[in-house]
Amino acid sequence: MSDPRTLEGMINNLRVKTSSCGKKALVVIDAGIATEDNLKMIREKGYDYMCVSRSTHRAKGKYPSIARYFDIEIQTTEHIQEKSKDKGKGKKKDKPEVENQEGNIVEIQKKQIVTSIKWAVKTDVDINARSGVYFLRTTLNAASEELLWQCYNIIREIEATFRVLKIDLDLRPIYHHKDENTMAHLHLGLLAYWVVNTVRFQLKQNGVNCGWREIVRIMNTQKAVTTLAQNHLEEVIKTRRCSEPNQKVIELYDALKYKYAPFKKKKSVVHKSELEELQIIEQQLFWSD
Repeated sequence: MSDPRTLEGMINNLRVKTSSCGKKALVVIDAGIATEDNLKMIREKGYDYMCVSRSTHRAKGKYPSIARYFDIEIQTTEHIQEKSKDKGKGKKKDKPEVENQEGNIVEIQKKQIVTSIKWAVKTDVDINARSGVYFLRTTLNAASEELLWQCYNIIREIEATFRVLKIDLDLRPIYHHKDENTMAHLHLGLLAYWVVNTVRFQLKQNGVNCGWREIVRIMNTQKAVTTLAQNHLEEVIKTRRCSEPNQKVIELYDALKYKYAPFKKKKSVVHKSELEELQIIEQQLFWSD
């Protein structure tokens, strides 16, 4: 079934879940599913919609070419390529041919190869004119363009959710052979996203709008460090602590009201033989002469 044909079933389910509510939900969809038939169906069922226009509404002269806003310089070089030909074959008039030292007929082909591209934004253009053109269709009569844009950005959050689930949280592909294992995989993935969404929501309340991948990248700069030392009793002193957070990590901790270290410094003493069983370090580091 193609994507546009799946919408009506979703709208019917939406009607069941919102039938007791006096206000109808706003249906936000992307351009791939926003066919004219689907938009008509949404209105017939009593809902408002918002989507990206599937057609081009670029009026001539109203939205000029992007070249108006950028100075672009392209440098090229001429590349000559020789292509051997047999003497007995006919010659093409549109391409020059010469005979090389070995007596073979070669065809000379000249090509322009781009070597560099330089661009700069023109300074004499109003900053608003450099913005892209994005057409939204909606049945709402909201006076605020900012409100309309915020409504449409709901779909961005949903798309970002799927990316996090499928890529960062490994929700798919699924390689399990039993249904119960597959369900456990999906269940843990959704539980993990609750944590992701809670963290991102709390950060947004404090003006931090990073995606999950950027949050993980920032937090990966703080490491858990394990230090091992051996005394004369062949006991291994293991110390575990967190490295100092940098400024970006501190900003995330402050926004979330977390401590700067997930755990306090931990120190333990174990015998060398026990440590070898854990296989956390190469054995030769503890052998003495």
